Amino acid sequence: MSSNIFGSVPILVVVAIQLLLVHNVSSQNVTNDYLNHQCNNTQGRYTHGSTFEKNLNQVLHNISNLDLRYGYAYVSNVVAYKVSKDPNIVFVLLQCRGDSFGSKCHSCLSTAVSGLRERCPGNRGATIWYDQCLLEISSVDSEGRIHYKRMFYMQNPTNVTNDPKRFEDKRRDLLHKLMLEATKDSKENGAKGLLYAVGEMRIGRNKMYAMVQCTQDLWQTGCHVCLEWITQMKYGEFFYRKSGGRVCGRSCSFRYELYPFLRR
Repeated sequence: MSSNIFGSVPILVVVAIQLLLVHNVSSQNVTNDYLNHQCNNTQGRYTHGSTFEKNLNQVLHNISNLDLRYGYAYVSNVVAYKVSKDPNIVFVLLQCRGDSFGSKCHSCLSTAVSGLRERCPGNRGATIWYDQCLLEISSVDSEGRIHYKRMFYMQNPTNVTNDPKRFEDKRRDLLHKLMLEATKDSKENGAKGLLYAVGEMRIGRNKMYAMVQCTQDLWQTGCHVCLEWITQMKYGEFFYRKSGGRVCGRSCSFRYELYPFLRR
């Protein structure tokens, strides 16, 4: 797989991590394992005690004081309408998984902050993924954009041996259904929903469980474009015959397994 401008864990390592995780799943895998990170090497670095670090700490503190009932925050140290070339402006995005809002989101935030400081110390731009949340820090305002390069995939090593073509068709059908569900208007007020959907589908004696999600800085159209790209265009071929897998991105993600992995 071609590399990009972001430092990251090599994809073979990511797949190896998944191999280790799959052998230890319970009937309902609701762990919060570290998945991957990307250190952005184009935005420069900050030093300890610098204005940027102070601003970053303040923004993270502000997010920690939110109730996070919807599992999302996009916060900066400047007001949204202020145009500035100040090199010490900080933008932080937090997106928690759809079953991990509120206190669970706070817990994942704390874990992600520590993980990002350990793996990308001093980077002005960096992203880290855990099972239950995504955290990004940046010196660039990227709200509402689809980030096509900040993605990675993980596979379950087990192959489907019984009618893999039918399994593949069912997987595509379920993910497409969830994509439509996640991007429809909220029934309450016609506004944007949480851009998250879960579902299941029986395939012979087995049952497939799946989820799709977009970061809430996108609108429905952008979410649909992002999910369609990762489920059908970019990564679909990597999951042929695989009994489970996921794509994690800065803007959208999906996962499917033959065991439940979300809280009910």
